[in-house]
Amino acid sequence: MENDHKLTKKEKKELRKMEWSEKAKLNERNAQFKKYSIWGAAIIVVVAVVGGLIWLVNYSPSSTTGTSVTVAPISSKDMVRGNKNAKAKLIEYGDFQCPACGAYYPLVKQLLSDESTNNLYFVYRFFPLVNVHPNAFVADQAAYAAFKQGKFWEMYDLLYTNQNDWANLPDPTQAFNDYAKKLNLNMTKFLADYSSSDTKKYVQESEDRGTSEGINQTPTFILNGTQITNPQNYADFKKLVDNEINKK
Repeated sequence: MENDHKLTKKEKKELRKMEWSEKAKLNERNAQFKKYSIWGAAIIVVVAVVGGLIWLVNYSPSSTTGTSVTVAPISSKDMVRGNKNAKAKLIEYGDFQCPACGAYYPLVKQLLSDESTNNLYFVYRFFPLVNVHPNAFVADQAAYAAFKQGKFWEMYDLLYTNQNDWANLPDPTQAFNDYAKKLNLNMTKFLADYSSSDTKKYVQESEDRGTSEGINQTPTFILNGTQITNPQNYADFKKLVDNEINKK
């Protein structure tokens, strides 16, 4: 046919150059698309992580501010500090191995230091979360054994200030013994009380009672019968307590 045309070598060469050029452009576009896809995915992951962190920062495990709760009345079996007739009564359900409890420990200590013993009555109750803190129950045993010799609050201080030293030990017993010696406790009595069935029963009953009251996390703070949102800082914590003290 008249319109049939055989390509010359030069035309074939030009055609191959055009095909290579198109192929190169296509490969470049694919590479750019892949790069942008990777960057897009990375950005999504970063946004998700940052969003999660922001949520965690703003999330408070005790989010029932203003909700009255019914807990066991304060009794002679409780670990208490201050004046039982104080206008502000603060109960903490705590876990000695809990990092959050460790973070709140200095805030509570400062509250006790700043407020007159006539203004604040503080109660500490054992609530060991053994599923996540395997040494929490035995730490309570050590604290209760110290309580039996009138040194609960001194052991309370040592357990929290040294939390990072014993929390992850396979067996923290020796650390607890060292703290008892530091407090000049009668070691024979301490060791007997530490492992006694009465001590284990006390800790277990404290945990069971908290669970029956609806406690499911640590620290949980009850201020004058109201479960408060865990304060973000000391100033917020003190304001909550002062508000109760200044009520008419």
